[in-house]
Amino acid sequence: MAQRRATFLTYGNDDRSNELRTFIEEAGIILSVRDLKTQPMSVRELTKLLGHLPLMNFLNMGSPAFHSNGLEDTLPPRENVMRMIAEDQSLLRTPIVTTSRLLTVGYDRKKISEMLQIGQDAAQIVGEGYREQPRKNGGQHGGQRTGASAGGK
Repeated sequence: MAQRRATFLTYGNDDRSNELRTFIEEAGIILSVRDLKTQPMSVRELTKLLGHLPLMNFLNMGSPAFHSNGLEDTLPPRENVMRMIAEDQSLLRTPIVTTSRLLTVGYDRKKISEMLQIGQDAAQIVGEGYREQPRKNGGQHGGQRTGASAGGK
């Protein structure tokens, strides 16, 4: 079976991102890590990454650039926002975990586990996103993940 891979986008070095990265790698996922502080994304890369998804889901409202650009009131045209992010990567909410088809933004381990299809053992270790549910055929118990979503917090 081929190893599963994902991309891990972060901004700078922080404990929460490092902890999440370790969690993903210990689950057997091979990560391509990119620190946007030292390797910023171009407008073209941002456009490819974000596609037509709502930009507010990806904006870091705690960034000084968010407020200095007046983004709390209304968003300018999409192209302008992409240029702003390309100029100041701190505007992008991180971490972002991507696969070839899916992405999750934020630190929600349950959603990242579901997106990366991290097995029952990893979910039990984390203590999130896994609980025993009765099966409908025969009443035996089998593990099922609940609350599937790839949105992130």
